[in-house]
Amino acid sequence: MDGRLRHGGGERLPTADGPRVPSDPGARIVLSLRTQPWTQLALLAAAVGVTAVAQIYGNGVLTPAALAGLGLILAGAIASGILARVQPQSHTGWIALIPLAALVGIPLIRNDALEVVDGIGFMMVFPLVWLGAGFSLPPIVVGILLAGAIPLMPSISAGRAPDSAPEWIAFGLFLAFAALIALSAFGTGHQLRREVANREAALASSEAAAEARERLSAILQAVSEATDNAVLVFGPDGSVLTANDAARRLARLAGIDLTGEPALAGRKIYSADRRTPLFPSPQTVTALARSGEVRGRVAWLGDSDQVAVSYSARPIFRGGEPLGTVLIAHDVTDLVEAIEVRDRFLDAVNHELRTPLTVLMGETELAQTEEVSPRVAARLERVDSAAQRLFTTVEHLLSAYRTSVRALPNTTSVALTVGDVIERLSSLAREHEVTVAFTDHGVQNASVDARSLGGIIEELLRNAVLLSPRGATVAVHASRERDRPMIEITDSGVGMSDSERRRAFDRFYRTDFAREQAVPGVGLGLSIARNLADANGISIELEPGPSGGTRARLTLPPASPAAGALG
Repeated sequence: MDGRLRHGGGERLPTADGPRVPSDPGARIVLSLRTQPWTQLALLAAAVGVTAVAQIYGNGVLTPAALAGLGLILAGAIASGILARVQPQSHTGWIALIPLAALVGIPLIRNDALEVVDGIGFMMVFPLVWLGAGFSLPPIVVGILLAGAIPLMPSISAGRAPDSAPEWIAFGLFLAFAALIALSAFGTGHQLRREVANREAALASSEAAAEARERLSAILQAVSEATDNAVLVFGPDGSVLTANDAARRLARLAGIDLTGEPALAGRKIYSADRRTPLFPSPQTVTALARSGEVRGRVAWLGDSDQVAVSYSARPIFRGGEPLGTVLIAHDVTDLVEAIEVRDRFLDAVNHELRTPLTVLMGETELAQTEEVSPRVAARLERVDSAAQRLFTTVEHLLSAYRTSVRALPNTTSVALTVGDVIERLSSLAREHEVTVAFTDHGVQNASVDARSLGGIIEELLRNAVLLSPRGATVAVHASRERDRPMIEITDSGVGMSDSERRRAFDRFYRTDFAREQAVPGVGLGLSIARNLADANGISIELEPGPSGGTRARLTLPPASPAAGALG
């Protein structure tokens, strides 16, 4: 043997000490029901007691038949004791011979003791219950027949066939009684085996699930430790289920006790203003567990020497049941401080560049109101145009590098906003001999910031005018689709390839045609338009025009019904 015993295809494993037992729960209960030394010992004691009484109050002679019966029952008791110790692993059906031998021995004893001890035949209950509880139907049927034959044994021992009606009636009664006992025990044993097997299977399943959870927990812990990000997993009540080293480091900086329930409530965690507590109460944390996904929020940890972290949180559900929340954070203090330094620099550049340009444009505008020669007027117009272009370029550069776009959504008239932009770019359109045609299909209002929407339309319309050939028409079309306002700006220029449309919103990107034709610009207009659109919930798509060129499609957020009614 190789240390493992097999039965019915399943493994049997040795215990640390003592006999080896089957690992299958069904096999264990069957083995327990088949090896019953106490039942056999009780039967032996009853047989010995009955025999002793018969000898004391009977004729005092123990017949060979009675001795044979006692021998069979004694041999069965010895065999049962050995089996209980050895615990055989397979092929245990032969154990049915022990209770069957007892059913043979009981009638042999009964012949000598019947006159002294009435009802001795009921000793058959022991082996019948044993057979019914632990074995299959064939040995049970044999046992029932042997038990039914007990009333016939006197006739058989006398060497004659049963020939009286009482004998046959007793045979039938014993047979029915034996069948009732054995089959009842069979049903009870079968039910017992099934229930034990079910409980064992449920226990095994529970243990397997617990082991799987432990493995998964170990994997998650290893994964969380493999990243520099702080990883925390909260339960539905806000208590911390797991945290990696990075999370524990940040927790120490903020004076957080991760063993608390909930861990974050009332601690030194502040929102972006560095003063407002972010998790002031346990309810805040549990609300976070029930809320939707949170991405890219900024929090400050600590009081004096604060640390900035960017965190994202996502609830965990299984079958609609909330299991908790996973929160991932990383230190962005250096990045935030660098952005603040950059913004201060941009403010200084903004002041130093825009102030002289504003003075230059103002003086040029005043000079243009005076009576000057056509030649001087042409020069002033060129100076004003160059100043305006430089001013726009400075605005683009500063806007492109701002930390964020501050949008104030309100109810905006789409038609008025488009009209204002067309008016502002009318001189540019005349200079390039391009006609701008606006068609409005009753769009009315949208829930966007008016200045942001105007800036987006201006960038797209400026590109359309600059890239259209002389004498062309740029079509601006406002309509509604699925209750959402839409603006389409279509030019008839050279158009863009698929690759150019994908990169059009990248900073400083310019198409080959724009570079070759020296179209004014630095490649920031569409990038700024995209930033403004994202801040206002506006979708921008570029697609080929119906007859060449490019079509820019804007999809705007609809105005609320109340705002629309007021507008």
